[in-house]
Amino acid sequence: MLMRSDGLWERILIMDKNEAKAILEKSKASCAIRETIISHEGSGTGNSVWDRAAEMLAETMNRYPPFSDKEYSHVKGIFNASALYLALKEADPEGALKIIEEGMAAYSEKTALTFRRMVKIPFGRTIFLKGFAMGAKSMFGEQAGFRQVFHNADCNEIRFDVIECPYVRYTTELGCPEIAHIFCDNDIYAYGSLKGITFERTQTLGTGGEKCDFHLYKSAHEG
Repeated sequence: MLMRSDGLWERILIMDKNEAKAILEKSKASCAIRETIISHEGSGTGNSVWDRAAEMLAETMNRYPPFSDKEYSHVKGIFNASALYLALKEADPEGALKIIEEGMAAYSEKTALTFRRMVKIPFGRTIFLKGFAMGAKSMFGEQAGFRQVFHNADCNEIRFDVIECPYVRYTTELGCPEIAHIFCDNDIYAYGSLKGITFERTQTLGTGGEKCDFHLYKSAHEG
């Protein structure tokens, strides 16, 4: 793959299994899931699932046209997790979902540490909320495959709704809508335990809701 001057990711050649495997190996989330698979199923099954997932990922990538860079930043994670889940489901139909949930949770817990450190520094919560608002409008906007409505975004509070989501769209198209919620859960791990920040959400598209209603706000005085 390469990035064109117009901001689209384009494949020069048809992706093969080895190229897809390299994408999986560069993904921290995929590697965390792989470790979880091995811990439950053993290295033999874990390696077989990894190989099968690479085949599935190559097939999926070759099926779709180029993505914008912002959309691809989400799509690659969706495609990786979907390939790993579907490959694992072939080996363990009953346990696959729970294992994928556990693996993604392990990855999300690690990424949450950055935000937890940020909000502890002086004025860290203000920096976090401003950065979150800017990031949400850009990386979760229409160019990234989302549709959203912002109600408020300042240094004390952010409130917005996501009404279309590529995580739901692509997991559904790939035949595994039941894993869409693991990406919703990532937000809970990332923002749900930040000191002085309250994260509220009553529903998500990935769990059958009509929207994802995000609400983050300062929950205590900041000196």
